[in-house]
Amino acid sequence: MRFVKVGWRASLTLVLVAAGLTSSGLPAQSAVGVAAADGTYRFVTKLTIGDPGQSGSTTCSGALVAPQWVITAKDCFGSSGVASGPPPRPTTATVGRASLSTSAGTVSAVDRLVPHPGRNVVLARLATPANGVTPIRLAWAEPRYGQVLRVAGYGRTATEWVPDRMHTAQFTVGWWAEQTATTFDVKGRVPANASICKGDGGGPAFRELESGPQLVAINGSSWQAGCIGETQTRQGAVEIRVDDLADWVRGTIVDFPLADGSLYREPAGTISVIAGGAPIWFDSVDEISATGYPQSWATVPDGTFGLLPAVPRNGTVVAAPHHGIYVVAGGAKIWFGSPQEMVDTGYGGIGPTIVPTRYLDTFPDVPRDGTVVSGPNHGIYVFAGGAKIWFGSPQEMVDTGYGGVPPAMLPTRYLDGVSEVPRDGTMVRDPQGGVYLIVGGAKKPFHSWDEIIEAGYADAPLTVLPARYLEGLPTVPSD
Repeated sequence: MRFVKVGWRASLTLVLVAAGLTSSGLPAQSAVGVAAADGTYRFVTKLTIGDPGQSGSTTCSGALVAPQWVITAKDCFGSSGVASGPPPRPTTATVGRASLSTSAGTVSAVDRLVPHPGRNVVLARLATPANGVTPIRLAWAEPRYGQVLRVAGYGRTATEWVPDRMHTAQFTVGWWAEQTATTFDVKGRVPANASICKGDGGGPAFRELESGPQLVAINGSSWQAGCIGETQTRQGAVEIRVDDLADWVRGTIVDFPLADGSLYREPAGTISVIAGGAPIWFDSVDEISATGYPQSWATVPDGTFGLLPAVPRNGTVVAAPHHGIYVVAGGAKIWFGSPQEMVDTGYGGIGPTIVPTRYLDTFPDVPRDGTVVSGPNHGIYVFAGGAKIWFGSPQEMVDTGYGGVPPAMLPTRYLDGVSEVPRDGTMVRDPQGGVYLIVGGAKKPFHSWDEIIEAGYADAPLTVLPARYLEGLPTVPSD
């Protein structure tokens, strides 16, 4: 039975009243986990809403997504809805401070709220930017059963009503059947009895990657097992997805267009050229000159580049000194062998955006899994494990979940050289939910998601392929 029935789980806003600390019907949380060390997870934010010590004042947590913007839960500001504009009560944000008794980071008033129209999410603008604190990037991949996320916040612990220090813990994403389009369940992992308590509402749930943390969700509601003042023994919590809100966040914060082929500079010093909506940074002024650009640029607010896509959009034509001309597809660079090939593929007359040679050298030559492509005299395909998998009809695209996705057009020469069998170790799924591992050109079924986790594929790319294609694969690997 799903444990998050409305009215059963507790909201996570910590309410401070003159006579003491009590729980209201509002939302907020705090992770009963491990005290965070100074200097760690500096993007985690504590929000104080209302005058401390006065009736109805509350605290929540949040995450810095740009130097002047924090993302958190709408419920932190009241259960009756939040309007765009100044917060209904005076609000301050403390950023970059694991221990609230230190002077690290910054403390700023919140001067504007921008609520999401259909989700329990709000962006809070800081009157003073939190310069010197690196914001967290929004994740680009949805949460999946068995994945491990870290949750952080400033709410209650097992022994403290109002802790001085941020606490964190690892949580595991729950079963897919318990997910919705906007929420998913989590359960404590390290420590196993970790819980999310009042005061952590709106706090971040994020992936810890070598490239840096990625924000997947914010804390929504919890059973609060083990939290001080609570008697519930049932474990688990509900997270609110934000990984799919990048366009909304970007559109709210960056309210002006950035033109491809133009140079921009953040006050902190980074200079980038925009290609396919993505910022491509230069490592020196000399590199700007070597790439053929004048040493002039427009200034944008700090944090702008972190809100933009990491790689150019599909169909972006790029070039670099000592390189040919390429089209970007699924984060890969696909070379044009001649001007006529550009014309044949539909890119004739499109001038490439010039990017640094150093940057282009790092691009792979094969689109990422799930990229939809086509080409002259070809059908439409989806990439999986370096192979092109053909769609037999428009309905098959719809059935597989790619209906309405425009294909990136690639040269015929390139597509002719792409395999039709995914490489070993590629994980794929049919439209009915069956999951397989490709081994030696054969499909090896997984019988449960626990089996996938035990085999080490919880975080592996998972590409949906047409049922017709998978039915045609053998079940025994070739010699």
